[in-house]
Amino acid sequence: MRNLRILVIDNSITFKDSLVQELNRRLPPGSLVEHASQPVDAQGKLPLFKPTIIVLNFALASAIVNHEKFLPLLVKSAANTPIIAYGILDNSQTTAKRLGATIYLKKPSTGQPMNGFFDTLISNILVIHTQKGAANTDIGAGAIVTKEIWKATKPAPPPTVEKQHAEQRTAAPKIEPFITSTANKNDINLIAIGASTGGTEAITKVLQGLRPPLPGIVIVQHIPPMFSKLFAERLNHESKFTVKEAVSGDVVMPNHIYIAPGGKHMTVKRMGSQYMLECKPGPPVHSVCPSVDVLFDSVAAEAGSRAMGVILTGMGRDGADGLLNMRQQGSHTLGQDAATATVYGMPKAAYEIGAVEKQLPLNSISLAILKLAQ
Repeated sequence: MRNLRILVIDNSITFKDSLVQELNRRLPPGSLVEHASQPVDAQGKLPLFKPTIIVLNFALASAIVNHEKFLPLLVKSAANTPIIAYGILDNSQTTAKRLGATIYLKKPSTGQPMNGFFDTLISNILVIHTQKGAANTDIGAGAIVTKEIWKATKPAPPPTVEKQHAEQRTAAPKIEPFITSTANKNDINLIAIGASTGGTEAITKVLQGLRPPLPGIVIVQHIPPMFSKLFAERLNHESKFTVKEAVSGDVVMPNHIYIAPGGKHMTVKRMGSQYMLECKPGPPVHSVCPSVDVLFDSVAAEAGSRAMGVILTGMGRDGADGLLNMRQQGSHTLGQDAATATVYGMPKAAYEIGAVEKQLPLNSISLAILKLAQ
């Protein structure tokens, strides 16, 4: 599932600011929101930001730009990009669709409650993205506006380390060369992956590059509860593996992938030659739940040298200390590099403390996993 990239076009500064704030608050982690006040401004941002969905105040649909109405021109300029239009009139739906809008939503009048409108808008965005997102252009981490907007609007949390995990990590990191021989390939029976900002896209790319047979894969992506199930269902259709949202009691099976449910920490427990998952609410670690550190720490304790850890794009430092813990127990560890990470926060923190055995561009991580674990 590629990251959501929403371009809001509205000449009402007050409502535009409220809408952008609600989108940032309600959309899945890793989503990016840009805005424009005028059609000309929007036209200039299209080739840089490359939105996956456009949200347009229908009052601007008939504005004349280069001798054309703006909405039809927008449809041509942003080919195949769904457009959600909204306006205060009930009878504009037919006109909006005739001009090229995918959906028209009735916006409440000034002073009326807005929560219902925002809920409906978010729901439509997610449905459209699920149905059509795979057809959009693959943007990657190098898009000009993406990284600038993200740095300006999403400050990283302070790099605090929770006391309950810090006690486990007093030893110095083992810095060893990346092992590419066949010596330990068959020893790996569990793969753990962690990601945050930009992670839905990065995880999708990694999984699409993998093929069976592989050990079971457990994944923590910072994501709200209602979106983790949708993410798992999407991956189930887009990869060669069986993917599900994890529940307590799941036994990790080969060629299966388990996504931590939003709002619950996921850990593994070894039972003989198998691993069982536990998913339960708990206090946030690094301000997030699920936490990558919580998963990685449990993998280090239960799987040791028979596991592999992978840390991908994300803000902050969640997962860095847990990955170090895994490496100290003999696990192979991989990290995404700065050039391909949407936000080089989590993998950077892991790399700087010696937790990453090998740092790689995103398109090389699948092959590295296959070489080590298949």
